[in-house]
Amino acid sequence: MLYESYIHPITILSTIPSAGVGALLALLLTHNELNVIGMIGIILLIGLVKKNAIMMIDVALEVERTQASNLPKPSTKRACCVFVPS
Repeated sequence: MLYESYIHPITILSTIPSAGVGALLALLLTHNELNVIGMIGIILLIGLVKKNAIMMIDVALEVERTQASNLPKPSTKRACCVFVPS
């Protein structure tokens, strides 16, 4: 098992519907139609959201293992790494 727990893959998979719904709402609010370009954009967005969720959980688990700390601090550290590139 990759993450040593069943909750982590479920967490990663739970981000996918919110990305799709957000993209469809953005299309609806901007009065754009769902065409081939929009579908490609939604697929790319879902891929990026999935990759980000995998990376955040992976870094959080690694920091938790090495520093023996609780989960909110490593996930905050990962979020800072994503938004503030070094």
